[in-house]
Amino acid sequence: MVDAPDRPLPGRQREARSNDLAVLAAAREVFSAQGPGASMADVAHHAGVGVASIYRRYPTKTALVEALHVHAVRESAALVAEVVAEFEAAAGAPPQGPDPDASSAEPGEVDAGAVAAFLARQIAGATGPLLRPAGNPGVLAPELAAASEDLRVGLVRLIAHDRARRLVPEGFTPADVMQLQQHLRPALPFPKARADALHLRYLALVTHGLREQARAGVVLTDGPDWDEWLGAWQR
Repeated sequence: MVDAPDRPLPGRQREARSNDLAVLAAAREVFSAQGPGASMADVAHHAGVGVASIYRRYPTKTALVEALHVHAVRESAALVAEVVAEFEAAAGAPPQGPDPDASSAEPGEVDAGAVAAFLARQIAGATGPLLRPAGNPGVLAPELAAASEDLRVGLVRLIAHDRARRLVPEGFTPADVMQLQQHLRPALPFPKARADALHLRYLALVTHGLREQARAGVVLTDGPDWDEWLGAWQR
């Protein structure tokens, strides 16, 4: 059976989805800045919506936070899939280089590799830091566990692309990518444009170091595995 093509959402559904994304983006920023004690009213004010409209969608702050975690990981997984598709398409292009219309990767991204491209786009475009999930350490809700596995699988492919081109050393893991993301994107007391520029500056330094290690034949040891990162992320 062939799936029906996607159809534009009706006006009210489209507006509701847009409002929901605005709320999630606002929640990430508010909880990142104020911590878990931030109120639903703070989120509503930041999102520019009434607090009642948030409670209709998320009856408790816990429900909002759980949705926030799932959205954040899915967003990262989708970005990884996008970057992987672009770089794998470019790798299969004729020797003269990829068709400019076939990939949206910038020339600098192509030179630096797929891992760096993912981290750069995450720094500049994600709706906020990847917050720690609530709940008991070692236990992920089914939706969050599925999204996390999608992210892990995508990162494996991302790293394989760069390893084949000696852009990251052996022993560099999906968990290393996520740890780098957290280290490279701390909250800074500057306007977003300045903060992003500094984050990208340090990403370039890290990328250079990884490439030099790979070309020197360095094999990294004692790196984090995925379960270890998930455990640390929850604490």
